[in-house]
Amino acid sequence: MSEKSSAQVNPSQLEASDYQLGLVKTLPVPKFVQQKPANNLQQLESVFIQQQVTGKAPAAARNSVLPRVAAGGDTSDLNLGLQGQMNGLEPPISSVVAPVAPLPPLANSSATPESTAPAAPTFNQLLSSQAAPLPPLPNLPGTQEFTSPAAPTFNQQLFNPEAKPSVPSTTPTPSTVLPVTQSVTTQQRRQLTSSSLRQPSLQFQGVYITQGSDTTARARVTGIYPLSSQAVVGATLDLTSQGSSLDDSRNEGLNINELYLATSLAGVPNLRFVIGQLDLTSYFDRNSFAKDGASQFFNPVFQTNPALAATGISSRTSLLVDWSVTDNIEGKAAVFSSANKIGDFSLDGFAGEIGIRYGNAIIRGTYTTDRDAGVGDSFLESYSIPRGNNQFGTLLNDREEAYGLNAEVFIPNLKLGLFGRYGHYENRTLGEGANTYVLGASLLDTFTPDDRLGVAYGLPLSNDSLRRGDRPDVLEAYYDFKFLDNLRLGFSVQERDNFSDTVFGVRVKSEFDLTPRGRISQ
Repeated sequence: MSEKSSAQVNPSQLEASDYQLGLVKTLPVPKFVQQKPANNLQQLESVFIQQQVTGKAPAAARNSVLPRVAAGGDTSDLNLGLQGQMNGLEPPISSVVAPVAPLPPLANSSATPESTAPAAPTFNQLLSSQAAPLPPLPNLPGTQEFTSPAAPTFNQQLFNPEAKPSVPSTTPTPSTVLPVTQSVTTQQRRQLTSSSLRQPSLQFQGVYITQGSDTTARARVTGIYPLSSQAVVGATLDLTSQGSSLDDSRNEGLNINELYLATSLAGVPNLRFVIGQLDLTSYFDRNSFAKDGASQFFNPVFQTNPALAATGISSRTSLLVDWSVTDNIEGKAAVFSSANKIGDFSLDGFAGEIGIRYGNAIIRGTYTTDRDAGVGDSFLESYSIPRGNNQFGTLLNDREEAYGLNAEVFIPNLKLGLFGRYGHYENRTLGEGANTYVLGASLLDTFTPDDRLGVAYGLPLSNDSLRRGDRPDVLEAYYDFKFLDNLRLGFSVQERDNFSDTVFGVRVKSEFDLTPRGRISQ
């Protein structure tokens, strides 16, 4: 482009006047140099002025653009042409050509294709694609869009309470564009947070136990719903067969075993209050190796201290206070109704317990007192004591009390747990009492993961001076293991009544999670 060239005519026919704009002859193309925006503005200005003066749009020259002369070249002809336009001169019709073509590219630059406005996206394209971020401004380095981190979802707060919401960072991070298909409702739900420390749950448990001639079946549904970090509502509904051997489900038929509200004071999380229908066996005389009749020992003597069970430690309408003094000391106290019927409601029972932990050992001391509810849970020898009026044994409304001692220790290297209990029961109205004790050991993960192998010896409530016949003691060995994810099997062999009676037992337990996870996660 540095050499002179001509267009459509011979250079010999050129004349000086031919450089005027609007002539019929085709203009030669002078030497081209880098285009200057100033000339473009002059051309546009000239066209605009001519249109305003004459009222007619000027015709375009045959050349696509006005010629640009080399730096230092003669510009007289160019000025003449502009002056002609100013004087209203119109070029001949033969000089009118097609619309002006775009300017040629700058020197030493690549041609840029003509830009066209993008078509509006269709509805289907919006559904199947993600919104693209805006392009960066001209002559500015590309910057990444900053987005503040989303608040943790309700499910995240629930599944991972220790997770902390992320803190916005001043360092730009790539933006995450949500799909168009995500509804506004879902986005709003993700902004909801909960102060509860656990998620709601609904569990089903089915247990079938047979040992000798005794058979027990129970269906249990347990639900927990947290109201906040300081309040939770819970309930347990039992459907139990007649003659239950489960110490925490003594009543047959359909029963509300638990329905309670648990809460704590703000700023005092170690002090908790529970009110409602409570299963007191879940709070008093706890033991890691001998408590649950659905997964540990079969015989009731190894489930809850018989002396405490005879004085109202079961499902009762209660008000309980639980105070964790330190990590190693815990105190509990409860007032409850001795009768398990609403019609006989009266807060005439009391239970208190102190628990002390030392390393892997725990010792608990419990005291209870109530009036006899007439359920026949006193020691057997008491029913041979005459009370007058052709009545024998413990009578309704007799005042009774009990003391219990519970100890356990776990040896991690052996996966071995040792436990023992002692209890004394006293019927203050009758003036007689009885004693009970148990000793045992349990091995964990012996043959398969999460299996249990235990052996224990125990004596139910009994009065040696009043007893006639064999000692009602029991020696039991059991093995319980996970057969399927939701199914456990257990087997037991027992020697009862001074080893005079051998009893075999089989247990089947199934558990299912009924919590509607999909609804909670939304």
